[in-house]
Amino acid sequence: MRYFRIFFLHFQQAFALRSRSMVWFLISLFNPVLFYIFWAGAYHEKGNIFTSWNLSNVAVYYILLVIAGSLLIVHIEEDVAHWDIQEGGLSRYILKPFPYIWLKFFEELPWRLIQGAFGIITFVVFRILLGDFLSVSLPLSIVILAVCIWIFAYLLSFFYKMILGISALWITDYSGLQQISEVVIVIFAGLLMPLEFLPDTVRQIATALPFSYIIYYPLVALQGKLNIVDMLRVIGIQSLWIIGLHFLFQLLWKKGVKLFTGIGQ
Repeated sequence: MRYFRIFFLHFQQAFALRSRSMVWFLISLFNPVLFYIFWAGAYHEKGNIFTSWNLSNVAVYYILLVIAGSLLIVHIEEDVAHWDIQEGGLSRYILKPFPYIWLKFFEELPWRLIQGAFGIITFVVFRILLGDFLSVSLPLSIVILAVCIWIFAYLLSFFYKMILGISALWITDYSGLQQISEVVIVIFAGLLMPLEFLPDTVRQIATALPFSYIIYYPLVALQGKLNIVDMLRVIGIQSLWIIGLHFLFQLLWKKGVKLFTGIGQ
C-alpha cells in the first residue's frame, strides 16, 4: 500500500504539471517525424532502399519511436545529480525508511506514463489518418513478450540513468558526462534510424551495449520483426543488464554516499 501511496502522490504532482509534460512530449515527437520525412523522401527518390523494410515499416517504427522516446527514456539523472547531490537535496532522502533508488523510481514513473499516454494518443491519431499504412497485427504470444520487453527496457533505462545521476558524487561538472551519454544513446539506441540501416561494425557495437535494448529491440518486437526465440533472447540480455546495473548502482551508492557532505557541492 505504501508503494501505491508514494506513486499516487508523485502522480498528482506530475499531472498538475501536465502542460510541462506536453512540451517535453512535443520535443520527442519532432525528431521521429523529421526522420521519417527524410526516409520517405529518399524512398520516393531512389526507390526501395530498405532491404527487408518497406516504407510502411519505417513509418510504424518512427511513430512507435514517439511512444518509446516518451515512455522508455528516463530523465531522472538530472534531478539526482543537480537537485539531490549538487544542491544538497539528498539529505531529506537518506534518513527515510525507504530505499533512495525506489523513491526516485516512483518519482519518475508518473512522468513517463503521462508522456507515454500522449505518445499512444499520437499513434492512434496517425493510425486513423493513414489507415492500413500503419497496420500492426501480432499474435497474442508476441504481444505478451513485447510488453515484457518494454517493461524490462524501462527498468534498464532507469537503472542506467540512476548510475549516471549519482556519478555527480564524484564529478563536480556532471553536465559533460550527461551530454556524452545523450550522444551515445542517440547513435546506438536506434533513435536516429533502425539499427539494420547502420554499417555492420556500428550495428555490432550497438547490440553489445545496453542502449539498443532500451529503444530498438522494443520497437522491432512490437512490429513483429522478432520471433519468439529472438524475443526470449532479448529478454534474457535485458535481464542480465538490469541485474548488472542494479548491482553496480548499489556498489556506487554505498561508496558514494560517504562522500556526500549534506550541504551539496
